[in-house]
Amino acid sequence: MAANLNSSEDTTELNMELEALRHREELLDVAEQLANIGHCEWDYDDDRIKSCSAGYARIFNLSVAEVIGSQTSWEKVLQQIHPEDRELYTRSYRSQREVGSHEVEYRIVRADGAVRHVYETGTVEFDRAGDAVAAFGLLQDITDRKVYQQALEKREAMARQVEAITDIGHFIFDLQAESYIYLSQGFANIHGVTVEEYSSMVKSRGDDMEDVHPDDYAMLSDVYERHRRTGEEFNAEYRIYRTDGELRWIREHGMALRSANGEISQSIGVIQDITRQYNTEQNLREARDTLESMVKSRTRKLADTVRQLEAEISERKKIAAELDFLANHDALTGLPSLRLCKDRLDHSLAEARRHGQMSAVMFLDLDGFKAINDLHGHEFGDQVLKATADRIKGEIRETDTVARIGGDEFVVILSSVPEITIAERIASSLIQKISEPLSVELVDVKVGASIGIALYPKNGDTAEDLIRSADKAMYLIKRQGKGNFGFALPA
Repeated sequence: MAANLNSSEDTTELNMELEALRHREELLDVAEQLANIGHCEWDYDDDRIKSCSAGYARIFNLSVAEVIGSQTSWEKVLQQIHPEDRELYTRSYRSQREVGSHEVEYRIVRADGAVRHVYETGTVEFDRAGDAVAAFGLLQDITDRKVYQQALEKREAMARQVEAITDIGHFIFDLQAESYIYLSQGFANIHGVTVEEYSSMVKSRGDDMEDVHPDDYAMLSDVYERHRRTGEEFNAEYRIYRTDGELRWIREHGMALRSANGEISQSIGVIQDITRQYNTEQNLREARDTLESMVKSRTRKLADTVRQLEAEISERKKIAAELDFLANHDALTGLPSLRLCKDRLDHSLAEARRHGQMSAVMFLDLDGFKAINDLHGHEFGDQVLKATADRIKGEIRETDTVARIGGDEFVVILSSVPEITIAERIASSLIQKISEPLSVELVDVKVGASIGIALYPKNGDTAEDLIRSADKAMYLIKRQGKGNFGFALPA
């Protein structure tokens, strides 16, 4: 009876131990699932896997039986490893047999074609003779971590590239300890050092500001102090001397970070090297000043026109208007150029066609001007031309146009001419007025005028035809004795 009792107690104790063992195995399996790990035993005598856990098999997306059936030799094991990592794994495996342990990261190719990153660590069991008989390995699937790590490295590489392209860097500064918690490589590059070198040199805010230009020191110190006290966001531009002595312009933007209790604890910010931008803007300002100086120098004689324009347009539009004026007007007299003359003549002719009216073109050439110019010089001659241009403008109607087309030649456009006598009267008045004596620089001189007149549509219907006809008529007057006017022959 006692024997039966002991046997029953032994059975109960064995069942409890088995139940505890199954419980530990279940806990181990749960732990392996949570950690994406598994373990195995390798038999060196048979050169094959001896056993493995369910977690190990899950990493290969196989059952335990499938793993045992597939890893029956070293060659078959290598077939499950990524081709690019087989040499690495082989070296680690051989080293393990010599030193007794190993750890290695590599990739496996599962039966479904999926590539997984794994981390393996193992130890070797040696017999009394010192021969390796078995290896125990722990395998962990680190694919998710590897993918995250690669993505992080890619983002960091992109951030470094962006910093290099834009000449920026960022930082985290502890306002209480007055030291940098983090510096990017871009930040260090702007200062001409490495991150480690800058961190070792800067132990306080005072150290940080040692390279600031003396003229900017007080301003920047006030900005930092106000930021430390109030936590206000700030923007500042200042100059620094890099370690190589080069002067650089810096733009800094900072924001305060507060602790859980609301205290201002840290400052996070970005700095940018704006030296090239600053120099470019400075060069543009200088180029603009130079351009304005050149334009003003060339257009001194148009001062009256410039003053009128200054009251109506901004500085930028003023320069554009002056350039446009020079392109369409004579710089000496301010009269329209040949280009603008033809444009206005085209408009006059279009208006005459619509209303069935007559227009006239006068080609006026000064008599005796060349002798004055040769005797007294070009500057004196310019004054004579300006005075003569003013006289011509005074004798024509507001609706008419006078243009200087070169030298001492002028073209007058008479719009809406009801009858030829109007053209005759204006031509006669012009000759009389131009012929009056002129006093230039206390010297009295006198010029005359010869005028050829072409009529629309009698002598042509285009600007070129009318100007050419008037020119021929003027030369005919010159040959007949000058100081008179005459009409062109019919086309």
